[in-house]
Amino acid sequence: MLDELEASLGSGARDAVLSAQGGQLVTGVQWRAPEHLGQLPRELEERARQLLAGQLELIREIEDARRSAGAHLAAVRTILSTHLSDQPVYLDIAG
Repeated sequence: MLDELEASLGSGARDAVLSAQGGQLVTGVQWRAPEHLGQLPRELEERARQLLAGQLELIREIEDARRSAGAHLAAVRTILSTHLSDQPVYLDIAG
């Protein structure tokens, strides 16, 4: 189980096309927690901690990308709402 989760954090997770479906983030990886496993063996604790840290980092990266995309969309909407011409507009988002 840890192998599958660790693999999902590799470059494939960052390269996956993310989309919202029904309010859930879909990455193409479908994983379900196994039932009735009992306590995590002590020898797997460090791997589980590293996996959690990797998942939290990926969540942070996705949130950063979402905020950036939202800011870009807001800028485009501002220009579109004030620009009445059919001429193209240059929008400098880099500053």
